[in-house]
Amino acid sequence: MNGKWKGSLVAALLLLVTLLAGCGGDNNENTVTVFMMDKAGSPGSIGDTMQKSLQDKLGPDLKVEFNAMGIYNIQKLMVEYAAGMNDIMVLSKEDVLNYGKNGANLPLDKYFSAADYPEGVFEGGVEQADSSDLKQEEHLYAIPVSKLKMFQDSGYAPEGLFVTVPVSTGNFEQSISAIKAMME
Repeated sequence: MNGKWKGSLVAALLLLVTLLAGCGGDNNENTVTVFMMDKAGSPGSIGDTMQKSLQDKLGPDLKVEFNAMGIYNIQKLMVEYAAGMNDIMVLSKEDVLNYGKNGANLPLDKYFSAADYPEGVFEGGVEQADSSDLKQEEHLYAIPVSKLKMFQDSGYAPEGLFVTVPVSTGNFEQSISAIKAMME
């Protein structure tokens, strides 16, 4: 391998490490990290508004990090899923469906009524206990933000944007608590 290729490879690796280092939150047991990316773009201050609102609802014992991207970038979304640093993701239904087929989102129907959120019910990959294979199963995987009071109160509750929990969440129970707080 000549020097030019080695330099390019090193530069690419440094860029990847930098991108991963800047993703998500500290992923500890006292933090719930929310990542939001809307295909239509989102208002610049929505992350701060949502973080404050959710923090107020959850109280001081649980730190909230709300990372809202103002511009849609599919590569950023791939990095966010790959990094596994988020407890909740707010995405377009198309993105939730695409990643859900590959088993990237957890079923929510044990905690929320699928009948209340039929828009979030679809087939998705679920890892089987007896093997590493994914089985496509129908579950509630996402909840529309248009039905969440916190988003309604903020004035930003677009149709087609959904809340889901990635399989890489650091604490599933905290994720569920945060979604319930978004409903209040």
